[in-house]
Amino acid sequence: MLYSTSLIQAQESDSSYKYWMTFGLGSIDDNISGNLSYSFSVGENFYKVGWLIQDKFNPIGSSFETVDFNSIDFSIGKRFESEWWQAAFFAGPSFLFGEKKVPSGDRERYNTIGVQTDIQLLLRLADEIGIGVGLWGNANFEKGRAGINVNITLGNGK
Repeated sequence: MLYSTSLIQAQESDSSYKYWMTFGLGSIDDNISGNLSYSFSVGENFYKVGWLIQDKFNPIGSSFETVDFNSIDFSIGKRFESEWWQAAFFAGPSFLFGEKKVPSGDRERYNTIGVQTDIQLLLRLADEIGIGVGLWGNANFEKGRAGINVNITLGNGK
């Protein structure tokens, strides 16, 4: 019984798993962007696995492989929160693929690596849902990109 009591008291005060999913849309010039990400905690650190797409607005004529820009990233970051607000900052490597225009006027497929950054600012409407903005950037070997999205976030509210 003494051993059990010491184990219970030795655990961290908050050992719960924290996570949130983010869905977003944005537009810059005539490009539309969308993001989908899953952020989670492991110990004190936060990680994000995300997918970001940016293309000319064409809801019917493209497949995922033929859009201008696709980015899949795995990032590490930090989260700050209060009763009504949450801010999260992430950075990490990304894999990019898509199509680019070449001088002859045709389009050519590419894939490369880059560094993805993401800043999420969120108004928590309830413990499990929020709305906010996401600022993102990607430095890579093809063409650097940046944008802003309006995000909806669902999570476990911790």
